[in-house]
Amino acid sequence: MSAKKKTGSTAYRCSSCGYTQPRWLGRCPDCGEWNTFEEIQMHDSPAPRVPGASGASASRPVPLSAVEARDGARLETGIDELDRVLGGAAMKRSAILVGGEPGIGKSTLLLQAAAGAQTKGRVLYVSGEESAAQIRSRADRLSLDTRSVEVLCTSSLEDIHRALTEVNPVFVIIDSIQMVYAPEAGSVPGTVNQLKLCSHEIGRAHV
Repeated sequence: MSAKKKTGSTAYRCSSCGYTQPRWLGRCPDCGEWNTFEEIQMHDSPAPRVPGASGASASRPVPLSAVEARDGARLETGIDELDRVLGGAAMKRSAILVGGEPGIGKSTLLLQAAAGAQTKGRVLYVSGEESAAQIRSRADRLSLDTRSVEVLCTSSLEDIHRALTEVNPVFVIIDSIQMVYAPEAGSVPGTVNQLKLCSHEIGRAHV
């Protein structure tokens, strides 16, 4: 008798907070609990629906009142004014774009947020404009506690993807997205194609 063919892949979900990722970990990077990951079966996604095609599966609306809100879905940055602008704190698994004129303090603000993030997980600060020594010097001037912050100095989307897999951070800062490039989108960072591709890939890489 032939074995039943598997129709999905394996993933691991935290029984405490629901955080899901492709490999087992001893400690959940989202809630900080130990030995809470359980193996689950992920079913293959159906083929995209072609308009007008018969028999194709389709997403259907559900009442908003029936959707269960997740507790602890926000991450406080430790900066009251920034948390207030973000609606109380940064929403987990969301992408936030911080813009402004050069020299107004965006990098300083983001470094303070990285150091002050209220999380038991790891924080990754990716810099495509400054060296690790420059970032450390700014942190020292601000008297920041950066023991939970890991820094990666690169503009390569491939390097960022690799770090996301290895570090598995809860909070990621890219400074700045204009400097990140992927070879398939051209050789020059900052173009519309580069920004669209890199933002999309980074945004969905750690969901």
